[in-house]
Amino acid sequence: MESTLTVDDWIEILQDKRLTNELDIAIFQTLYACGNHKAAASQIGRILGSDSKMPGSKLNLEIGRYAKRIADHYEINFTVRSQQKFKFWDLFFNGSYDDKGVLFYWQLKKQLIKALEETGKTGDEQYADEIPFDSQKKLFEGAKRTVVVNSYERSSKARKLCIKHYGANCSVCEFDFEKTYGELGKNFIHVHHLTPVSEIGRNYEINPIKDMRPVCPNCHSMLHRQELPLTIEELKSLM
Repeated sequence: MESTLTVDDWIEILQDKRLTNELDIAIFQTLYACGNHKAAASQIGRILGSDSKMPGSKLNLEIGRYAKRIADHYEINFTVRSQQKFKFWDLFFNGSYDDKGVLFYWQLKKQLIKALEETGKTGDEQYADEIPFDSQKKLFEGAKRTVVVNSYERSSKARKLCIKHYGANCSVCEFDFEKTYGELGKNFIHVHHLTPVSEIGRNYEINPIKDMRPVCPNCHSMLHRQELPLTIEELKSLM
């Protein structure tokens, strides 16, 4: 078997806890949340909370281990590069450098995207509003696609600061969850990131007031309905 697995293979792999661990799923969900399902390992590492000088190192190691675990169960020929080393990432991703030849991007393969969707492991159904986050003063983010706020895209500290400033009503349609659903809806809202990942540098310090806005799930989905996200003002004009 070549290094390309079928959708059915991936469905089986994603559901096998002996092969796929939480970090593997976190990497895939973070990539799924990015524009074109594409990001550099260093960007993924920062989104997942790494404060290391080389935030992609742990992910590169895990991808290698993950590929070897899969290889123990499937007949796979890994792509060989210089000095007989294998491109383990090639099992999961298409790879390419940015225009400057500095950042190397991983992009989820179509078969894996389909398997994530069919197994419900894209992360889009996770509404993890409050996640553990350290008390550091600087807040960093790197995901472009934010259709649903999940633990791999948003720090809870940034979210809290945004809502504290703007309130929990939708910035587009002004929907108030508490008014409609009572206590159940109190403080429920998604948080939309205004700056696309293409405009974010290697270590982007986020300003929750300047860079984020509270929006309801419907408006959040519409903002990201097309490849280049609409602005809040543009979406308002369509209503």
